[in-house]
Amino acid sequence: MKKILLLSFILMTSLSFAQMMNSHLRADKLDTLTLTGNAIVDQSMPVPQYFIDTNLDGNPDYHLNFGPPWYQPDSSAAKRPQNGDQITIVGGAYQSSMYNFKSVVVYEINNLLWRDPFFANWNNMGKNNHMFGWSKHGMFGGSYGFGWNHDSLKTVTLTGTTLVDTTFMMNHFYLDTDNDGKPDYFLNFGPYWYQPASGAQRPQDGKTITVKGGLLSNNSGLSMFIVYEINGEVWRDSTKLNPHFGGGWFNQNSDSAKFHSPFDDSTMVTMMRGWHQGGHMMGSLPDSIFGQMFEVYPENMPDFKGQNIFAGYEIDMFNPNENNMMWENGHGGGHMDFGNNIKIQLHFTDAQLNAYGMNKNNIQAKLWDDQTNSWKSVASTINTQNNTVSFSSSTVSGFVALSGSTVTAVEITESLPTEFVLNQNYPNPFNPSTTISYKLSSNGNVSLKVYDILGNEVTTLMNGFQNAGSYKISFDASRLASGVYFYKLQTSNFVQVRKMMLLK
Repeated sequence: MKKILLLSFILMTSLSFAQMMNSHLRADKLDTLTLTGNAIVDQSMPVPQYFIDTNLDGNPDYHLNFGPPWYQPDSSAAKRPQNGDQITIVGGAYQSSMYNFKSVVVYEINNLLWRDPFFANWNNMGKNNHMFGWSKHGMFGGSYGFGWNHDSLKTVTLTGTTLVDTTFMMNHFYLDTDNDGKPDYFLNFGPYWYQPASGAQRPQDGKTITVKGGLLSNNSGLSMFIVYEINGEVWRDSTKLNPHFGGGWFNQNSDSAKFHSPFDDSTMVTMMRGWHQGGHMMGSLPDSIFGQMFEVYPENMPDFKGQNIFAGYEIDMFNPNENNMMWENGHGGGHMDFGNNIKIQLHFTDAQLNAYGMNKNNIQAKLWDDQTNSWKSVASTINTQNNTVSFSSSTVSGFVALSGSTVTAVEITESLPTEFVLNQNYPNPFNPSTTISYKLSSNGNVSLKVYDILGNEVTTLMNGFQNAGSYKISFDASRLASGVYFYKLQTSNFVQVRKMMLLK
């Protein structure tokens, strides 16, 4: 019986880690708590379990999720507590299936960083400090920019066992090449929304894989390995990383110059001759500038709450002395004025829209105004086929974002359905919005998409995990032309399509 209970506990522990990337347990959906109490450490299991007793009655009140047993922060001296230690924890609370009380993913312990759940680690090719993100969560003050004086890449092939840490906003992947159960390399697959055209998939925990990629030769801490191929399938085009991870120089005599995001060359900045006549916070512009651009989490953007931001971008400009001219008062988010318009193109994916429940039909580009500490909308051109937003401006902000209108699935309180149902939208015909309702008889991943009469996907209204129940979603078609459209509800064992009419 003890063996059965032990196996059940290990299985439940694994499931608890796996649940962290489900849409209802994402870091941005967790309740941030600060807890003070005594640590309780259960050493009776193969993997020690940590709890906190906040009312000092000797019983656990919260389970503390420190991540995999091999995890240790690389930017602080924080340690897991000993039994009986008095501790203060900052973390994200969620309801675990393992306990009748909440679990907390640990972000800080005793004012020391344990993990920054929103650190965009795929950009950490210049040895940035993980501590700047979380400490200013909601009012970001750091920068991912590192300039041209960075580590070089060496192409190598590695084989080992995948280790996956699911306690961040996106899964962190590592490779154990010497079979000691500990990570030897950090595997950089890019941001969670990146998916290669080859169809290659990120590996599961415990899988043996062979990867080919670029090893950062002098990266501090755990070596970073940028994946080019996995098990013989192409993951990314390595040529787009050279020579400066998408960054580049431009000088006053160049007709034009471009630099782009390391993982998406469709997200880019184009400089044209004449830019040199402008200025920035500290005076006139130098003859040459090195530019970099990064895709980051919306949570990395300042004052992101209430803005409906689903995609964030950082632009950095370095002078020949390696000073980031986008910095102001010791942090990022400044601006620069140029002598002519700078062209900026931002690429986004449906995965980003779905992750934040946004509607593709109501996207806005926004620039951070460091003078008023607020976001300003900018006139832009939106290409819904290519998922790009383009605009030109002589003033370039260090922080740029895309926002949209939310697509909300409202759960209707009633008895649990006994079957799957997709109802006819109401009203129908409609202009410009209508409501689509459906019923789910079991928990699972749900997809609700809208198509035009030719079968082209128009938008995704839902793509994620939902519990059994009845739901309704408002569909805004204000940017669409009149005509017939179809909406399809799909789960693992149910598919239904219905027709609706937009009349303007």
